[in-house]
Amino acid sequence: MTQPWATLVAIGQNSIETRSWSTRHRGALAIHCAKGFPTDARELCGISPYREVLARAGYGDAAQLQRGEIIAVATLVDVMKFTRSTLKDIRARASRGEFPPHEADFGDFSAGRYGWVLNDVVQLEEPVPAKGMLGLWELPARVEAAVLSSVGGILNSSSHPGISQ
Repeated sequence: MTQPWATLVAIGQNSIETRSWSTRHRGALAIHCAKGFPTDARELCGISPYREVLARAGYGDAAQLQRGEIIAVATLVDVMKFTRSTLKDIRARASRGEFPPHEADFGDFSAGRYGWVLNDVVQLEEPVPAKGMLGLWELPARVEAAVLSSVGGILNSSSHPGISQ
């Protein structure tokens, strides 16, 4: 994932990862932050509400966000297909506490796009360097072992096989 969205997921402030494509995958995902950090994404980090949410989590500016590392694990529980009314629904559900307060601000909820609903997010104690790629991919065994070790025993490979991003 591109920053700042990877960090927003890791700190529990973004639970719907918006995408142009769907997936049949359900289950564990490693949240990998891309090495690339486009200018427009860096600039968002200085704009409200991104600036305030990231600052509350200890990130004073975009340069502090990790890149090229796995920073969290999560469970993909559902994929939503967006309609014209989705954004209004997300805002209403966030106001009822069903989603983080700024959920609707942190994604592209345009009709025809998809939302990957993430639960059980666990931020790694220590980020794990990993070479990423587009789409979903399987973690090399050594990286998966390091990720599982970093979550401090909260997860184990038998309960979360094939952690991927």
